[in-house]
Amino acid sequence: MPQQSPAPPTQVVAALVEGARRGEAAAFRELFRLHHGRVYRLVHRLAGRSLDLDDLVQTVFVEGFRALPAFRGDALFSTWLGRIAVRVTMRAVRRPRLTTTPLELAGDPEHGGAGPERTAADREGLARLDGMLAALRPKPRTAFVLHVLEGYSMEEIAVMVGASVAAVKVRVHDARREIERRALRDPWFAEWLPGKGAP
Repeated sequence: MPQQSPAPPTQVVAALVEGARRGEAAAFRELFRLHHGRVYRLVHRLAGRSLDLDDLVQTVFVEGFRALPAFRGDALFSTWLGRIAVRVTMRAVRRPRLTTTPLELAGDPEHGGAGPERTAADREGLARLDGMLAALRPKPRTAFVLHVLEGYSMEEIAVMVGASVAAVKVRVHDARREIERRALRDPWFAEWLPGKGAP
């Protein structure tokens, strides 16, 4: 999975957006390069690892670049593009042809030189978390991923998913409660939960 890179300065993105609107190929390439990692990660977390993952990411950028004339700058470009990513992914998830693979069957993530025991534990934790996320209904899962894993504010998510801030808060709360409920029943998470496992 592509590594996360720091968010580019707003002025730089604004200049690139203007260049892309004028049809400058270099501006399109740079916008893609700057935002590809975050879009890829977001799509992956919403859809799971899929045979269509790269196609979905490509579709996000194609739709985003086509819609550039409608981008008014009321929100950050990354938030606006994230909204398109959510829409594209949710549309694809509803199609039966989208097949997902559990994380434990996917390739190893980057572990920064961690030993084999740590790597195995990380993979196990990711697989179990992925299973918990997959069990959530789409709306709570999307809100949870966007807020807890991606760091978007409640207000940004409300714009991205077309819901009220209050509705987004309820969805995140419901997702947290469901994940916590499942984690409490899972011995693997016992040591990480308050009052459980070794001190």
